[in-house]
Amino acid sequence: MQSHWLDGALQTLSPIEALVYRSRLIGDEPSLGLFGGGNTSTKAEEPDLFGRAHTVLWVKGSGSDLKGCQARHFAPLRLDALRHLTTRRRMSDEEMVRFLERCLVDPKAPRPSIETLLHAFLPERNIDHTHADAILSLANTRHGQALVRRVLGPELLWIPYLQPGFALSRRVFEAYRRRPTAHGAVLEQHGLITWGPDGKTSYQRTIRYVSAAERFFARQRRRVRWSSRRWTTRPPEERMALLRRWLPAIRGAVSRRRKACVAYLDTPDVLEFVNARRMPTLARIGPATPDHMLRTKRLPLIIETRARAATERSPDDVVRQVERYAAAHQRYVLKHRRAGQALQDPYPRVILIPGVGMLTTGKDATEAAMVAQIYTHAMAIMRNAACVGRYTSVSEREAFGVEYWPLELYKLSLAPPEAELSREIGLITGAAGGIGRGIAQMLVDRGASVVVTDLSRRAVEQLAEALNRRAGRRRALGVVMDVTDEGSIERAFDAAARAFGGIDFLVSNAGVATVAAIDRLHQDDWERSLAVNATGHFLVARTAIRRLRAQRLGGALVFISSKNVTAPGKEFGAYSAAKAAQTQLARVLAIENGEFGIRVNIINPDGVFEGSGLWKAIAADRARTYHLPPSRLEAYYQGRNLLKAKVLPADVAEAVCFLISQRAAKTTGCMLTVDGGLREAFPR
Repeated sequence: MQSHWLDGALQTLSPIEALVYRSRLIGDEPSLGLFGGGNTSTKAEEPDLFGRAHTVLWVKGSGSDLKGCQARHFAPLRLDALRHLTTRRRMSDEEMVRFLERCLVDPKAPRPSIETLLHAFLPERNIDHTHADAILSLANTRHGQALVRRVLGPELLWIPYLQPGFALSRRVFEAYRRRPTAHGAVLEQHGLITWGPDGKTSYQRTIRYVSAAERFFARQRRRVRWSSRRWTTRPPEERMALLRRWLPAIRGAVSRRRKACVAYLDTPDVLEFVNARRMPTLARIGPATPDHMLRTKRLPLIIETRARAATERSPDDVVRQVERYAAAHQRYVLKHRRAGQALQDPYPRVILIPGVGMLTTGKDATEAAMVAQIYTHAMAIMRNAACVGRYTSVSEREAFGVEYWPLELYKLSLAPPEAELSREIGLITGAAGGIGRGIAQMLVDRGASVVVTDLSRRAVEQLAEALNRRAGRRRALGVVMDVTDEGSIERAFDAAARAFGGIDFLVSNAGVATVAAIDRLHQDDWERSLAVNATGHFLVARTAIRRLRAQRLGGALVFISSKNVTAPGKEFGAYSAAKAAQTQLARVLAIENGEFGIRVNIINPDGVFEGSGLWKAIAADRARTYHLPPSRLEAYYQGRNLLKAKVLPADVAEAVCFLISQRAAKTTGCMLTVDGGLREAFPR
């Protein structure tokens, strides 16, 4: 690991700005920690309200991330008040949290890290706490203390495992008082602390000790083969075929309490781990650090294949394994819980499949990817530890103490309520056009995750990128799809499965139009209209229905049809006929799928010009139909409806969101107009 410290960088920075600089350097190193993990601090003399100097402890706020952090992510506390606690022998978590809140210099600052007292008790001015893979690999072995001394030298203290909080802070403080010349401490199961009189010293000590551990394990891996292979990686097409069978059932099972996104990872490191003979033994020992477990749970689910080929395992058999995991978690909670502790979601966050890879779950793709990242770090730690001895973890009781830690559960309770459509996953056809783009934007704004599809790769990838920036999380995936090509449709749904685990809704929106009277209509144009506007909707809906039924979570299909279904226009025969077929298809789907909890509804818009590629293509021809100059066509459509309203993509999107949401939970087979009011197009 290389130091990225620039000596001239701090010359004009305030103490908090210097802390942010150092924290970002640490956060930019993936092997030093994970999202929300680790913490940093500095102590600085600052004026109080009356201009008198007093010492302030700046420490990272709870739940914030060192990567890309800003000054607002740190909490300032009165150090003198905190240090009075060094004389206390014990303190409950609840008392500690209340005390920390009263010590805040700024009551609007973020909630201080649970390890604030550790930073406060140590007299060193700058302190860094990281969860480096290489350090945990040393500390998570049966003879961790001796190994740390051998590899890292005598300048680091060894602190046996204690749950973070007052007791751990006291333990580190007492060890420091006995050896004030120490450079830092290794916390069993919990990482590395370094300190120094300035930020450069604490940072470079972190780099020095982590690098020493990394070099040690690089040598060990060359000398010792950590595990022989038991399973063989299946070819990519076989892995995808297996996921196509299993993923709908798995996502349905892990979503029993709340819907989950399920992400798939099959990198070489992941495949090496899941195929290793020792994988089941190592993975069932426990988390690499309790900080990991807050997102990954204590243990993964390992899909058992035994002597049978994985391909012979039915989806129902895999679901039974998921349910056995949940039952075991409930027993674990009943065994260790105290009064008032309620069972949280018992379903796995990490699923290891020999020969196939790893599945991780979360409320969306960002959270599922975070779980995957954490567990890949845990894999590296287990591999390293297995090269030098026996990998160890916290006890089951200690693990429960962290997983069901009231402070962490309370922190979850402070999270804002989820958006109306959060945890919903959908696929949109024709997403690059005006209506499709408007639908995608509103769905993402309301919390949904979407797979946006269209014929242009560049268009859908740019749209997905814009939607993800808009959400600040990974909520969109752009996939090329031709609704007339069954293979293209299957590949798009497979991409949705890999990224999100499946779908909950389909917005079937793709369409084309040709302007011509029937007697002048070419057969090719007629057949193209039917292929896209009718058959295309059939092919996409058929694939969606098959996967929704396999999930057993219900679902929703929304067809974007047209006012031409009930009020066809002249010289629009190919479009009107195909849209009528699409509508009848939707009605039959509603009839056939109600028993599966799958709702199917239709939206009939009219004259949506904004951003529309369809209207750009046919506007001149349609204007000739009505004997108008093209510049007056949009105004003509607006003027003919009862409300004299311009119909926008957002209006159609609003109707889609309603029909997908639980507000329309009792609505299926419905035709909803979004046309400003056209008497001749009233549904009947």
